[in-house]
Amino acid sequence: MDGFRHEEKFFISTAGARMLQGRLRAGLGRDGHAGEDGRYFIRSLYFDDYLQSGLLDKIEGVEKREKFRIRFYDMDDRFIRLELKQKIGSLTRKKSAPLTREQADAILAGDIWPFLNSEDPLLRHFYLMARTRLLRPAVIVDYTREAYVFRDVRITLDSGLHSGQYRTDLFSSEPFTLPVLPGNRLVLEVKYDVALPYTVRQLLRPLSASRCAISKYELCRGLQ
Repeated sequence: MDGFRHEEKFFISTAGARMLQGRLRAGLGRDGHAGEDGRYFIRSLYFDDYLQSGLLDKIEGVEKREKFRIRFYDMDDRFIRLELKQKIGSLTRKKSAPLTREQADAILAGDIWPFLNSEDPLLRHFYLMARTRLLRPAVIVDYTREAYVFRDVRITLDSGLHSGQYRTDLFSSEPFTLPVLPGNRLVLEVKYDVALPYTVRQLLRPLSASRCAISKYELCRGLQ
């Protein structure tokens, strides 16, 4: 399917992550957007409708799902994106549109009228869904990511997952958020187009972790 990629997720311990990091650093490239320590901070604000469909569809295992979110990195409001995350089974696709800080603030204030006639189809789609499904901010999701790349493969280790239920202080340096996972637990994600190359499979082979249907959105909403 056009634009869809395979996505596999695992819970992994800090000890397992340290061993995996050594292999990945030796065999794969690092994300070019990361800082000197190879990591970067991600903050997302997810939206859900008046029926809480985004949460309930995940809990009930609905095959086709989608969620809107606003995302930015390292608290830098010069690079903000509105994203639509679509999922069909284990396949995922992400569509995105750039937002200015002023546009993001307008969305948080409920002022989305300008998107009705936007030249960007994703912004128009967001406007339509916001009006017909009554989309509202549901949760802020924070975590730190370490990413590795090889050809079409992207492997990420996410730690420090925090949740801010129903909060809209997206750009606050100190929002009220709560830890979601124990400090010794990370989320490993492996994304690829068709099949994992042999090189990557060998690097992951010693991994003692079971594949799980992990959703950071569901985990962070689960604190309510």
